[in-house]
Formats: sequence, C-alpha cells, structure tokens
Amino acid sequence: MLVRTLGLVKRFVDERNTSGAVMLVGYRGRMYGPYPVGSMGFLSDSKPVMEDTIYDLASLTKVVATTTAALLLLEDGVMSLKHTVGSFYAKAPPDKAEITLEQLLTHTAGIPQIELYRELSDPDTAIEHILHTELAFKPGTQVLYSCLHFILLGKILELCASETLDVFVTRHIFEPLGMYDTCFNPPKGIHDRIAYTEWCDMEKAFIRGKVHDENSRFLGGVSGNAGLFSTAADLGVFATMLLQQGAHSKRQVLHPRTVRLLNTNRTPGLNESRSIGWMMKGNGFCSGGDLISNRAFGHTGFTGTSLWIDPELRAFFVLLTNRVHPTRNNDEIIRFRPVFHNAAIAELGEPILGK
Repeated sequence: MLVRTLGLVKRFVDERNTSGAVMLVGYRGRMYGPYPVGSMGFLSDSKPVMEDTIYDLASLTKVVATTTAALLLLEDGVMSLKHTVGSFYAKAPPDKAEITLEQLLTHTAGIPQIELYRELSDPDTAIEHILHTELAFKPGTQVLYSCLHFILLGKILELCASETLDVFVTRHIFEPLGMYDTCFNPPKGIHDRIAYTEWCDMEKAFIRGKVHDENSRFLGGVSGNAGLFSTAADLGVFATMLLQQGAHSKRQVLHPRTVRLLNTNRTPGLNESRSIGWMMKGNGFCSGGDLISNRAFGHTGFTGTSLWIDPELRAFFVLLTNRVHPTRNNDEIIRFRPVFHNAAIAELGEPILGK
C-alpha cells in the first residue's frame, strides 16, 4: 500500500495545503492505488475525493496531449522536429521563422511568457501576437519555460493534422488507450466529479470544470499549453504505455524509438535538462526528487498535479491535487513533490531489495 508515502499525502492534506489528493504509483506492472485523500474543495458541502475524481491537469497537457500528438504526427511523416515555424507561417518575422519545432518542445525558442488574456480581446489574433512578441534570447541558447511555446506548437499541430487538437488526441491517444475520463472542456454532466480550483472574481464562484489557466480559458479551453482534465487511473494507463515502449494491449501506440526521445536530454550544457516536451532530472532542483534515475522524465501542473516516469526503475508516479483552491498563494507543493517521490521510491525498494 505504500503506507509511509500515503501518510505523507494525508498529512499534506491535513495541513490544508490542498483540499484533497489522489496518488497512484506503478512499479513493474503492479499498481499502488489510486488512493484518494480529503475532499474536492474546502466548501462545507464538498464531497470526498474518490479514486476517479477528475483534476484540471494544467501543464500536464503539454506532455500528455501536445507532445504525444507531435510524436504521432512525426511518425506519420507529417512533420519533423527540425521543421521551422516559417514553414507553417509564411508571414512569420525572420527571428521567429527559423525557430524549430524541437525548440518549441524543449522551451529553447526564447518566446517569453505573456498574458494573452490581458493583452488581447480576440483569441483569433493570439498566434499573430505571439509571432510578433520580442524574443528573450537567441533560439537554442537557453531554456525558458513558456506556455506560448506550446500554444504556438498546438496550433501548428492542428495545421498538420487538419483537425483541432482535442479531436486529434481523443481519436489517436485517449480512445485507443481507454482513457475515457480524459478530455478538454468536460461536459457539465461530469462536473460533480471534478475537484474545485481557484476563486474567479469575474464569475463570483470557484472554478469547477473550466480550465484554470487564463490563457487557455481565453483560447476556448483547448490549447497546447493547458486545458486537459483527467484522473489518476487514466494517467496510469498513459504512463504504463510509455514504460512498455509505446505498447498498450496488442497495439503499438508509439514506436519504441520515438519513446526513447522522451528520456534523452536534448538541452545538454544549457541551464535546464529537457527532453522532447518533458523535464529531466538534471543537476538542479527536481520535482521528481533525489532518488529518481537520470533517465526519468516528468512534468508538473500549476494546479498541483505531477507525473514522473522512470524507465530505469520501471515505475511511474502520479500525484493529483487542487493546491490552487481556494487561491494560488500556497506553494508548499513545490517542497512536497520531491519528498513524495523520495518516499515512494524508497518504500518500493524495501520489499523487493536484492531482486
């Protein structure tokens, strides 16, 4: 059951760092969880968190949906990581035209984070605005995490697929994997299964079932950077597929060589270690903790979510919380994530030491 690790999650909830959480750990084909803790919100009528409670994944959208879509289109021969923004947008300014899709995926393109929802009134002008945003540095020379990289990438993928991102990932990722609780813009019929996020001054209510990320909400809830909702169990299926070199049941969702791109550092010598879409351990702070292997790849979400996958340990770690409820001011999740992963890895090793 991973008693110690679950105890840490319970204490994190008891200390009111989040109203609730779901943890799931997979290790060599064995599942520990999903284990639900707490409630869906701090409201008096909030229901308890269940195994299948749905969470706003925030930036896990970048890896589960957008990065995987890019890899599928790469395998289909529709695009290459070396294709440039200019090959999709002929009117892109020269400094943006030479940015490659790989640079967007590794956050080395140099497009800074901006609040589109504050600067624009029409979401249809977002890409033009991004393309005319001043770069923070020459592409390829630094890592700068920016949602704009994935908003632009998501639109490029839609051009490649000739359909919207949500339709593409549903048909090619979520339905083949049986991830039926994973979607953009959840229908109202399942809102009572979704954990609350932050208070919205405009709506005078806590957000539930609408994407928390303001840029994604401005863009209609479907964008490459955020907007995906899911459960721990669905993420477990997705992670298991990647641990199995892209295989699920009798179907090969991704080629094994494609999956290897995800645990290969594409930014050696730069200020952060990044693979295609995903974070890697590197030498600095790592939300995956100290004990996770150097081949591990993971990502976090602003709402309090995280997913790390370790092919060396043959393990994955899902932690879903709504730490932005009632406000985003509590950032204890940053301290907690490494502690959680350290404890889980150590506890996994105890009963199978020497095997």
